[in-house]
Amino acid sequence: MRRFERLGEIGDIEKSISNFEDAVQLTPDGHEKKAGRLSNLGASLARRFECLGEMGDVEKSISSQEDAVRLTSSTASHVDLPGLLNNLGNSYLCRFERTGNLEDIDCAISHHQKAAESTPSGHADLLERFTNLGNSYLRRFRHTRDLEDANFSISHHQKAAESIPSGHPDLPNLFNHLGTSYNNLGTSYSCRFECTGDLEDIDYSISYLQKAIYSTPSGHPDLAWGFNNLGNSYGHRFECTGDLKDIDCAISYLQKAVQSTPYGHANLPGLFTNLGNSYSLRFRRMEDLEDLDCAISHHQKAVESTPSGHADLPGLFNNLGNSYLHRFERNHYNPDVQRSIASYRRGAKVNGAPSIRLTSAKDAAMLSSVHDSSQCLTDFELSINLLSEVAGLEQTVHRRHANLHDHSDFVASAVATALNFNELDLALEWLEQGRCLVWNQITQLRTPIDNLHTKSPSLADRFTKVATALESYGTRSISSIPSSHTTLAEDIRLQDDTRKHTLHAAEYKQLLDEIRGLPDFNDFLRPPKAVNLLSSLPSDGPVIIFNIHNTRCDALALISTLEEPLHITLKDFSLAQAEKLQKTLQLNVLEQREVEDQERAGRPVPHNPAPMSFILNELWHNIVQPIFAALGYQIVSSIAYCGFIDIYLFLAFSTQGPSESFKSLTYMVVPDWSTRISSTSCSWGIWFSLPARIMCFRLCGFIIHTNCPFH
Repeated sequence: MRRFERLGEIGDIEKSISNFEDAVQLTPDGHEKKAGRLSNLGASLARRFECLGEMGDVEKSISSQEDAVRLTSSTASHVDLPGLLNNLGNSYLCRFERTGNLEDIDCAISHHQKAAESTPSGHADLLERFTNLGNSYLRRFRHTRDLEDANFSISHHQKAAESIPSGHPDLPNLFNHLGTSYNNLGTSYSCRFECTGDLEDIDYSISYLQKAIYSTPSGHPDLAWGFNNLGNSYGHRFECTGDLKDIDCAISYLQKAVQSTPYGHANLPGLFTNLGNSYSLRFRRMEDLEDLDCAISHHQKAVESTPSGHADLPGLFNNLGNSYLHRFERNHYNPDVQRSIASYRRGAKVNGAPSIRLTSAKDAAMLSSVHDSSQCLTDFELSINLLSEVAGLEQTVHRRHANLHDHSDFVASAVATALNFNELDLALEWLEQGRCLVWNQITQLRTPIDNLHTKSPSLADRFTKVATALESYGTRSISSIPSSHTTLAEDIRLQDDTRKHTLHAAEYKQLLDEIRGLPDFNDFLRPPKAVNLLSSLPSDGPVIIFNIHNTRCDALALISTLEEPLHITLKDFSLAQAEKLQKTLQLNVLEQREVEDQERAGRPVPHNPAPMSFILNELWHNIVQPIFAALGYQIVSSIAYCGFIDIYLFLAFSTQGPSESFKSLTYMVVPDWSTRISSTSCSWGIWFSLPARIMCFRLCGFIIHTNCPFH
């Protein structure tokens, strides 16, 4: 085993596994050495998995490590328990890197925390404990992009680097660990730089990674990964500074990393990817097509050398798609853009991080809308479906909103594309599915399930229990989430909550699949289809839905007597006009506040109604009149109001157009119009849908609902 760690020869790890298997079989149950030998077998299997990527190895590794911990955990103070917990965490981490399953990384962090917490201060193994704990946080950061995980990683890797005692009798061997610690610390700073853009982080990263290489003996198997990490950091700094020396250093170190790694090694796809990314960076600066060809070549090798089902595949396909797109933008060679779209589509469909899959799906959709119209609606549909995975129930509500922030305009793009193809039902379904996503998730957790109780009481009870737990975990405050400033014991308690949250989310998904497998429950809690939305409309007036996009502005009128939405094109309105009105209103609100402040101070100031009159006039002529004309309405009396949620625009209609007198209104929060319109009977009201910047109004017998990408 130690010779393998030094030389990386596969034959050595094969012999190690064989010997440990014999040792386990020859050791009787109850023997004091049984747990340690199981753990050694698990560690050897994990190392072979890291090289060859065979899933059977990591499954056996976890099983062996769990058996070892189980045999020892009855004695909580057992001297070997911290090491066994550490090894079990390592095996879960290995499986996470292949599958991307959040349950695995939460288990890894939990076991590594307990291992570090139960290791005495000053113990020689403390370096390894902190190193592995930092690595687990770093892997989770790469999956979730939660900055606090990057902070944790840096904190624990710093503790690892500082834990080497001076004058230790095994100092040469510890310096090998020091190189590893510097490497991990430098990588953590590099990852945090990707999130913060703080140059100090990337400078620290390069400094520590250089120390790591200087501290690692020539020919050591870890040297290739050190070259890789240093090359990546130089590439990140080049993106920030534009210094060509940095990108040249990046390519040089990444080439050394590839050359130092044997063919078939599990790390090779990642090395190909990083080298390809560096060539792409240099192409963007120098525009040398040879660099772009090299980038495509290495990205292709990365994809080809990665096993099916690997969690890294979405990112690899996305990188390949980006490279083909860059070359198409340079040479306008149509096969390149088709290859780009194909790569994005494959990246969206394979197993991996939902955020990367969604990025690929969106890229495919936007490109295919121009270059492959026959498939673009399918691409948009996959993107809309992936939104719910990016805001998964294993996250807090706050985190779900943050993850969706960068995708806030995409639903409007998808709806505009559906309207271009006159797919009105699809446009309606996407509007309903894509807006208020987080709120709809919360609503689902509270949905009565009387029919399910009748069909399967036990399944309904399990579902209700898990849904209640998920809602509780999801609404945790930020202060209840682990931070790099809390104690390790407190971190363990909070991490246990995070792990339980993840397990409940997985169980909820499993229960949904089980329920939908029952007769007549196939559509249980699925987003409603257009036919269902249209069948639940009120009979006394239509629902009006707006989609405001930079390419077109439209309204859909949902009327109980029609079998499909009535499409109304708002030809005289645009997103630019909406933004102009928004700015005008914001300035007017600020002015009104100043007026109110002065009036409270006893200094009367004349009101200026001109800005509001201008806003109402624009909306009246460009939005309301075209809609009323399409509906065949003649306005003879009364006043009605509607608005856009983020800019709080209120329209007043009368026989003369915009009215300056407002009647008193009744307000109530209704985030989901489709579940409320049929039960609402009041003749006056405004309903605000805050989470998705969409409003629903039922006024004088009709409802107005808007989807406008204001921020």
